[in-house]
Amino acid sequence: MYNYSNVTVEGFVTHNPVIKKTKTGKSVCNFSVAMNHNSKSDDNSVSFIDVETWEKVADICSSNIHKGKKVMIFGSLRQERWTGKDGKNQSKHKVIGYSIRFLEKFTKSETEFKETEAA
Repeated sequence: MYNYSNVTVEGFVTHNPVIKKTKTGKSVCNFSVAMNHNSKSDDNSVSFIDVETWEKVADICSSNIHKGKKVMIFGSLRQERWTGKDGKNQSKHKVIGYSIRFLEKFTKSETEFKETEAA
């Protein structure tokens, strides 16, 4: 039985996305976003969220976002677990994005680059 997981994250991309292909030819794109918290007690609190997208969404992310872009990601939460070199159990959470919204308009140079890239 599956449990419901729904996550929405808005933030700034911290590094250019990295796209790879699986053995079966599917695209997978990884990047991170910095999410600022609005808290009276801690004014400079930031969370860094890892994001993974697949197939068409991965292709769109790899060609349309870069470091510093503001985006909103819709997806689900996934936990990865492994045993570290020291033998201790480790884990981290990431968002598996199924949709992305670009929150900034493309600049003229980015639009020209896209047109050149498409040609």
